Amino acid sequence: MEDPYCCPNMEVCRLVTLPGFDTGIVPREHYLQSYCRSESQKWLGCKRFITKNELGFCPDFVLPDSDMDMDMIIDKFDEKESIQ
Repeated sequence: MEDPYCCPNMEVCRLVTLPGFDTGIVPREHYLQSYCRSESQKWLGCKRFITKNELGFCPDFVLPDSDMDMDMIIDKFDEKESIQ
């Protein structure tokens, strides 16, 4: 049974599952408490949650409080992929 106070994507979200995930200057624990584990279901506004639901995956550069829209995320992802 799913925990109603945890994001349904927690088991697959790399921010949660990947040790050393780069969150920049904001501590990882801040995101976990503010978005991933929230009685008020703040994960519904998490950009990682939204991106995964819309695209089926979420690039690592997207953080819960990212202000990028979906077009910007896709463009940045495509740019990174073309470099590799």
